[in-house]
Amino acid sequence: MREYTYDEITVGQIESFTVTMTTEMEDAFRRMTGDENPLHRDDAYACEVSQGRFSSHVSFGMLTASFYSTLAGMYLPGKYSLIHSLEHLDFKKPVFAGDVLTVTGTVREKQDGLKLILVDAVIKNQNGKVVSKAGIKVLVQK
Repeated sequence: MREYTYDEITVGQIESFTVTMTTEMEDAFRRMTGDENPLHRDDAYACEVSQGRFSSHVSFGMLTASFYSTLAGMYLPGKYSLIHSLEHLDFKKPVFAGDVLTVTGTVREKQDGLKLILVDAVIKNQNGKVVSKAGIKVLVQK
């Protein structure tokens, strides 16, 4: 876990990490949220409704987006993080079990009065394709 203080953070600073999406993660998310949509658990259904574009079920978009919390809480700034809000959250491409995701955040702006950083965040799959983008406002507690 990083422990950047507000004064240590610079505009343009980048942090990233990699995670592999697993069916165990999907199952845990399903149990926590109660989301039983067949698109997220039934390969045949996902193939049918996507007219063959998906060969297997699609991971939950909000599970993928939860890695933005990991980005702020563990990496940028890390320990002193308190997510204030999301400016936007966009899903660009589906994620599937087995995908290797790289989550990257870049500090776009600092607001000294609030000790707030604005982070442009992106998640790419193992093929370098953007699957999600977000703008995150993070209060830095120290």
